[in-house]
Amino acid sequence: MRRQFYLPPGCVREHGQNYQIRKEFAMNKYFITPVVISLLGILGCRPNLVVKPDPEVDYGAKTVKISISNIGKKAAGTQLTYIEINAVDANDADKPQSQFSVSVPAIDAGNTWESDEIHFSKFSSPRGLDLMTLTEMNLVVRADAKNMVKESNEQDNVYDADR
Repeated sequence: MRRQFYLPPGCVREHGQNYQIRKEFAMNKYFITPVVISLLGILGCRPNLVVKPDPEVDYGAKTVKISISNIGKKAAGTQLTYIEINAVDANDADKPQSQFSVSVPAIDAGNTWESDEIHFSKFSSPRGLDLMTLTEMNLVVRADAKNMVKESNEQDNVYDADR
């Protein structure tokens, strides 16, 4: 009785080579599967920076304080975080109305970095927004604004809320 072997698409059946083709295909299958699983594991083992909700805003002292957490599985290197203060009714085309950059040091997996209090006077305000008179604001915090850290999720780096 003659055995028939399955040949993958693109393989040519030639006398005496069926077994060799089948063996190579089987070896590729057993090589590729662990490689794919390893790559998926590596991608999931990255840092993931998020802005902790509800940054502290003190209108009396004219300060803001933020926290950045690394909820990923690896340490995150140094990165740059932008903080924007905008008027609540500002159009998107007019933003950022004021901005401050913070160099955030490396954050180990599972840890949180907290800023000192940042006075409103440290913010640049090229569009003429008077931060000292605000009683409400649109606060935007962009962790890793320059994509200096390769993360498992690049989509959760922004906090944007009216306060």
